[in-house]
Amino acid sequence: MELGLVLIPLLILLSGAIALIGNVVGRNIGRGRLSLFGLRPRSTAQVVTVATGMVITVITLVVVLVISGAARDAFFRLNEFIRESQRLEAETHRLEAEIQKQQTRLKQLAVGDIAYLNNQEVLRDVIDGRLPRETIRVRVLAVVDRAGALAQATGIGADSTGASILLSPPNATWDAITDLIVQRHTETVLRLVASQNTLRGEPLPVFVQLFDNHRVYAAGTVLANEILDGRQSRDVIGRELLRLADVAATQASGKVLPQPFTIITALPNTVVDIDAHRAAITKVEQAHGPVRVRVVASRDVYTVGPLVTGFQVGGR
Repeated sequence: MELGLVLIPLLILLSGAIALIGNVVGRNIGRGRLSLFGLRPRSTAQVVTVATGMVITVITLVVVLVISGAARDAFFRLNEFIRESQRLEAETHRLEAEIQKQQTRLKQLAVGDIAYLNNQEVLRDVIDGRLPRETIRVRVLAVVDRAGALAQATGIGADSTGASILLSPPNATWDAITDLIVQRHTETVLRLVASQNTLRGEPLPVFVQLFDNHRVYAAGTVLANEILDGRQSRDVIGRELLRLADVAATQASGKVLPQPFTIITALPNTVVDIDAHRAAITKVEQAHGPVRVRVVASRDVYTVGPLVTGFQVGGR
């Protein structure tokens, strides 16, 4: 049963009983023309009436506090509740303002005024982790400065401190990035990547990726191979060779980085020499029939790229 269903009727009855007693006492004092503290009988009756009202309030309060733990908390911690209420009200206003800000931002994103896309590379550099720490730190900060200059050129703004590039997560630091490069103790690709779609005029939040810049493919490594038909037209053969180069790029995805400033999930930056492409078309034509074509690494390919390719026509 709810406490209020018992407490409220009890308080009503108790208050009525006290009022009745006070009324009887006051009336008897008036009739008997009694006096308290040297007061006139009429004033004495008024004092008794006021005292009765006070007694009703005190008894009501005592009963409520004795019976209800929640009431005791509310009574003795009233200031704390008021402060908490004010804090919650301020937090509500803050959240409403943030929601309004995000709604405005979503409308701006919808119209396409975006300087950087989520997961778009901002800048990369190769830093030798075997260098002295202070040298590496200077190189890291130079990358940040260059990234800020590039970002500002595309319309990126700055925060209240004047910074255009904001490292995320918030507890990460450029000194910590420096230490990670030192710990790798090898040539390291430092890559700054946009962590969200960012509007012109906003600072650019970025996260950092680090990769060992090791050799992925030695020169001459076969990256893809397929049988092509030399009886097709030069245009068709040319397109087939480029398609085969794309197959090689797909195979290298995740091993060789894509072209700078692109989305980081893009395929590696594949370079096909135009003269080598034309020569391969001619060789396929001269086969006058099916011939095996291989896409090979024209030179050593490292993590940072690019994937420089050539063609080998014929053979098993």
